Amino acid sequence: MLKGMEQFERTSEKKISTKQLVFFLVTTVISTADVFLPSFVALAAKQDSWISVIISFLVSSGIFVFYYKLAMMFKEEILFSYVDKIVGSFLGKVISFLYLLFILHGISLVMRELIEIMVNAFMPHTPPIVFYVVLMVSVMYTVSKGFLAIVKLNELLFPFGMLLLAFVIVLDLPKVDMRNFLPILENGIMAPIIGSVLITPFMLETVIILFIFPHISQKEKALKGGIISLGILALSMMLGVLAIGIFGVKTAANFQFTALEMVRNIRISDYIQRFDSLVMAMWLMGIYIKIVIFTYLFAKGLAETIKSTDYRFILLPLATLLIPLAENVSESLDGLYTYFQRCFPFEGFWFEVFFPLLLYTIAKIRKIK
Repeated sequence: MLKGMEQFERTSEKKISTKQLVFFLVTTVISTADVFLPSFVALAAKQDSWISVIISFLVSSGIFVFYYKLAMMFKEEILFSYVDKIVGSFLGKVISFLYLLFILHGISLVMRELIEIMVNAFMPHTPPIVFYVVLMVSVMYTVSKGFLAIVKLNELLFPFGMLLLAFVIVLDLPKVDMRNFLPILENGIMAPIIGSVLITPFMLETVIILFIFPHISQKEKALKGGIISLGILALSMMLGVLAIGIFGVKTAANFQFTALEMVRNIRISDYIQRFDSLVMAMWLMGIYIKIVIFTYLFAKGLAETIKSTDYRFILLPLATLLIPLAENVSESLDGLYTYFQRCFPFEGFWFEVFFPLLLYTIAKIRKIK
């Protein structure tokens, strides 16, 4: 039976179109990037935050080209299966193990992020363990259905999320004061560069293409799909920049949930307001899908590393591990905020820039095909 399920994955689940790839990559990044990112980019780059987004897009696009070239060398394999061929068995296992830790850490961070949003913004009197248990049951069920089910779920929800994002932008635009973006480069170019350093690790979460490349049907279009994804992400992150135009630099920098404040600022009339519940529902669904995606990648990567034919046996012990990890990954919301601001750029550098470029360089030198 397990062989039949694995065969289904190897045939049916590769049929991922370029459109589905774009949806998949955008959801992975934007679902969490809009939570904390706008406020501490505003703190670093101030009124030049829009320049930070542009710099980040250009840098991320250049690095994504190397993701694509590395993946094209091993079209039908994921990173966990071909890293041994590039650097040898021992170093390959070390790098695979480090990537598994990186993904596991990412899952626990995103889980804690979701719980903090629920507890702080909506249900402060509900014990967090209730959210953890419900989340884990639903996540493991979805992951057990396989990659295609995850992609289809995301494809179904993605248009609604983008429509709501466009809805927020359009209704907030009249309230933007362009004078809040002046003077341009008042503190020199270093301020927006520092801001881009905070944005780029989120944009480069598109590194997951190295783990899903065999599932893509038209691999030659994956580069185009990736650049389109980064373009959509850059436009979406301009939502955080709008907060500066609406509230001013100092106020926007002090918000915990900038996007939520922008939604609460919307008033169509005296009777049509308070859209935050609707928008937050889609926001939380996006975070949920990201947890599902990362959980699948971890289970699949671990199964590939230990040469298992099926990843589903990992899900139950993984569920029991993730709850204490998420609970202890940070002491509070402020600790989570500080981590993303000060530590995540360094962690992202190693796994999103250094290792992929190193593997690509070694593969080219050794002329591995």
